[in-house]
Amino acid sequence: MERRGTYSISAVAEMFGVHPQTLRAYERQGLITPERTAGNTRRYTEEHIEELEIILNLTRELGVNRAGVEVILHMRKQLAAMRLEAQDMMRRIYRDIALQKNLPVPRPLADLLVRDDDRFDHRPPAAE
Repeated sequence: MERRGTYSISAVAEMFGVHPQTLRAYERQGLITPERTAGNTRRYTEEHIEELEIILNLTRELGVNRAGVEVILHMRKQLAAMRLEAQDMMRRIYRDIALQKNLPVPRPLADLLVRDDDRFDHRPPAAE
């Protein structure tokens, strides 16, 4: 299912087969915080949809209660922050070692990835 933009509470409820009150309850409990329009209407983004998929998988498939879901979501956010911190620390360590040994400073991994742009056009030349 392709999803883009933002979604109303009724569209999200239908998408996941839940009652809109369930989504409001998740919001009251702090599990999800949809954006609000100027008219105070809830709007769910792709990130909210992904979080809801996790929440509903935990509750429906794994039988986790809402308090457990809250703990798991908090731990997921902490883990993501720790991963970023560890990556940053490794970059600094590699840079410091390279500088101490007069080696080239390692480039960030993102710089080494091949991008799909004009420089890497692998299509055959057009027939004339």
